[in-house]
Amino acid sequence: MLPIIRQIFNEWAWMTPLLLVVTILMSVATVAAVLLDRRSRSQSAMSWVLLVVVAPFVGPIVYLFVGRAWLSGKRSRSYARVAQERAEFRRRDEASGAAADRRAARERVQSALAIEQRRLAVQAASISGDFPIGGNDIEIFDEAEALFERMAEDIDRAERHVHVEFYIALDDATSCHVFSALEAAARRGIPCRLLLDGLGSRAFLKSQRHRELLAAGVQVVEALPVGFLRRRFGRVDLRNHRKIVVIDGAVGYIGSHNLASKDFKVKERYAPWIDATMRVRGPVANDLQKIFVEDWYLETDEELVNLIALGVRDGTDPAIAQVLGTGPATYESAMPQLILSLVHLAEEEVILTTPYFVPDEPALASLLTTARRGVRTVLVVPEHNDSMLVKLASRKFYQRLLEAGVEIWQYRGGLLHAKTIVVDGRTSLMTSANLDRRSFELNLEASLVVYDAEVTRRLRAVQEGYLRKSKRVEPSEWYARPAWKRLIENAVGLMSPLL
Repeated sequence: MLPIIRQIFNEWAWMTPLLLVVTILMSVATVAAVLLDRRSRSQSAMSWVLLVVVAPFVGPIVYLFVGRAWLSGKRSRSYARVAQERAEFRRRDEASGAAADRRAARERVQSALAIEQRRLAVQAASISGDFPIGGNDIEIFDEAEALFERMAEDIDRAERHVHVEFYIALDDATSCHVFSALEAAARRGIPCRLLLDGLGSRAFLKSQRHRELLAAGVQVVEALPVGFLRRRFGRVDLRNHRKIVVIDGAVGYIGSHNLASKDFKVKERYAPWIDATMRVRGPVANDLQKIFVEDWYLETDEELVNLIALGVRDGTDPAIAQVLGTGPATYESAMPQLILSLVHLAEEEVILTTPYFVPDEPALASLLTTARRGVRTVLVVPEHNDSMLVKLASRKFYQRLLEAGVEIWQYRGGLLHAKTIVVDGRTSLMTSANLDRRSFELNLEASLVVYDAEVTRRLRAVQEGYLRKSKRVEPSEWYARPAWKRLIENAVGLMSPLL
């Protein structure tokens, strides 16, 4: 056996220098790509360069697939077309007969906001182009059963169309209310469109319920397909993570619930999954409609711009809210910059809830500085996480947070999946985005900023319920942890810019 191995080695010895040259070229090209990537921040760039140095052959391959938020040529052109359509829509809106009314309404809304809220609103508008709009009724749901029953009721009352968009859909005893309502609406002639992420809903798209929806006349479309050929060489882990529903352009839903029960059968061991979603009735639902119309066009090339209302009237009562959609087509760091500004608004208290906490340095610094200037800064995360890497990486930041005075609470009632921020009981954020790089740079996310004390008070009450089921991380106990735990957490934390 040994002579045979020696013979094979001698015959293929010429490959060694060739592989060495290829590896060096791959490493050099990868480092250059990292340095030239305009969306790459110094932390993540350094981590990628380190990976290439440590693993010179594997590193470049990993970076090729998951290093950049790159899009296929077709999708890039589609995003450009959407941007042009949005600009043209705004021009038509300004030229409509209600343009003067809209400008007056916008001025009324702006005057109703505090000066710091106005600045936040301008920043948020720079992302999606939509300014705050008043005249909205907003309800908060933190139970999936009640949420989907109410959603089904709204679908049953639909007169023009139903648009549903989720990252994950499961056919279970809770989500069935929505699926049955969609089938019934489609059978009575209401156009129903269901957009599901190709990876998150991969099993559902092969299910019997999917076939039943199609048979009833519901249009079901896979967002960002994961098949090798169908994904058109786009990055496979770039996902549509949005959770929005729009009915007749007048009622909308936005939040963190996937279309599944809190038992969440695909990851049942971490159940119940604890989420929060807002139901909005009023003009802001039309802005949610814009996001759906754009996402639908990106996957189907079907234009639904005519379903977006022009000259929507708004007011200042009861609630002022603002929709924004983020993703790889928005400007660099749009979402983390918004969160940073929102945290810096706080003068008395800011509470953040998130299942995945792997912040970039600016987001981390905003929490540290807010706590050090005497503002009660509270971070609520699940005690048990479905991602071990994220759990370990997030703990790398705990000591710095605790030293600055940030309160860290670990939720013990299941997997806390709600992504919310409440500032001083006046301004709040409901979003599908986590506090991690994936949500900041890769995923398509949808958020709602609410400039209303009453709605924010109710969301704060939901957060208080999370705190009652949480245990505070005591600094003295945290500092006394064994060295081996800190070693593992810090080692995994080195990869935090890549997670």
